[in-house]
Amino acid sequence: MPTEREIIARERRDLMGLLSPIPLRSVDENVLIASWNIAQFSEKKTNRAIQYIADICERFDIVAIQEVKTNLKGLAKLQELLPGHYKILVSDPTGNYERMAFLYDRRTVEPTGLVCEIAFHGKIRQPETFQFQRTPYCASFRAGRFDFVLVSVHIAEGSSHGAVGENLREREIKELVKHIKRVAKRAKGAVFDPDFFLVGDFNIQSYGDRFFEALTGGDSPRFTTPPGMNALGTNFDGTKTFDKIAWIPSQEFEFTGKFGVVPFGDALFREPGQPAKEARRRVSDHLPLWAEFRVTELEHELDQILNVPRGGGV
Repeated sequence: MPTEREIIARERRDLMGLLSPIPLRSVDENVLIASWNIAQFSEKKTNRAIQYIADICERFDIVAIQEVKTNLKGLAKLQELLPGHYKILVSDPTGNYERMAFLYDRRTVEPTGLVCEIAFHGKIRQPETFQFQRTPYCASFRAGRFDFVLVSVHIAEGSSHGAVGENLREREIKELVKHIKRVAKRAKGAVFDPDFFLVGDFNIQSYGDRFFEALTGGDSPRFTTPPGMNALGTNFDGTKTFDKIAWIPSQEFEFTGKFGVVPFGDALFREPGQPAKEARRRVSDHLPLWAEFRVTELEHELDQILNVPRGGGV
């Protein structure tokens, strides 16, 4: 009969196999961005579950985490299990007593100073202003020669409230997209880079639904996601397209075409006697979603100025 230590070691090794398709990280050459709604993430997660979460997070340069509960002991446990070069930025509590966090490897990305939440300001004559149920969390980072702003969201689910809840979900996405586009235009030539990545749990049910159109539609420029990601299941069962990594195309970076989820349920809490889908209960009902981007190289930057095609010469 294997000991618990042996069981955990075996499952961690199996988890490494699930993580093997993820590209290797290379300083100043690429950046691996991940987004993960870790359900009810608090000190109530067992040490075993948090160890598995740490193993997954360590494969990425930066992870946007949603559903961090007000008590930060769970997040502190996670940081203790990671190498010392992993740092955390965390928001104030917002709707449903949730925080959001950015976990990043300071060897490959570094904050550039901007950390904020997105909230709208009313006027004295019009104090009633739309606000998000869970305030989106933003931070700016630099990877190599590339500056960008990461915006993490947990959009209202609202299904239990019928049309009222669904209308709120759609409006939250539309108001967020409209705001970011407006800020990105103002940011040109300013201190902070106008390149925005919008990540998190959008509660998008399926490709092409009204909530997906709220994210990717509207006036140009438009947020985009890889075609394969549009229909990629990100809940534990792989049946819903809740989570997204979206961006407005730019010459400052290049999507490599590589993305995916980590189906950790295929490796974790599988020993005899464990209930079916125990990993869902112990870890999360969402899968980590990731995408790889190539950082603009100096040669490419100069080629853009000289209008030389990629791979060409002067």
